[in-house]
Amino acid sequence: MTITIKEAAVDSVEAAKQMRRKGANRIELNSRLDLGGLTPDSRTIIDTLINIDDIPVVIMVRPRGGDFAYTDIELQQMQDTLQQIADLGGQFVTFGVVRNHLLDKDAMLMLLTLADELDLKVVMHMAFDDIDVDQQENAMYWLSDHGVTRILTHGGKLSTPIMTLLPHLQRLVNIAPADLTILPGGGITAENSQIIADTLGVSEVHGSHII
Repeated sequence: MTITIKEAAVDSVEAAKQMRRKGANRIELNSRLDLGGLTPDSRTIIDTLINIDDIPVVIMVRPRGGDFAYTDIELQQMQDTLQQIADLGGQFVTFGVVRNHLLDKDAMLMLLTLADELDLKVVMHMAFDDIDVDQQENAMYWLSDHGVTRILTHGGKLSTPIMTLLPHLQRLVNIAPADLTILPGGGITAENSQIIADTLGVSEVHGSHII
């Protein structure tokens, strides 16, 4: 399978520019990649959108590291972040809320409704991997029904090498709704990306070392 999208996870405008020069054709913008990616500050968002204006920039909306079960205050922060990103000219965001190993549909609906009002396109990030395996198909269809077009997933715990998780990733690819893209990530590199794409039959891959 020919890789058509190489999405590079970065945490600075300098890294975004470097990845773009090397051939990345989509950027996921974060702070603190060491924590799995958090919301970048407004200056970084502005500078990146100005400098990377020819390919999509997906902006992380995640107020802290750790789990993905957020308090009301944190959910308000995420809503404020969505508004800020829209005000700054962003078009693509990524977030996820998971509580007790289930998609938190109430919180997600609140965030997705606001994102839709702001004309922001939404990606579900690796919080998806915290959902119980037997609930993931239901979650995928719910997300698709509510306008999410892509899910970033490692296929399991990040501590597990992605090559070990290919069978589950393959299942997700096979059962996903037709209009929902499964984007594998976490441990995908320039060296193994083609093997993974060929194995899964996907054309999009994600990683901080994807180039």
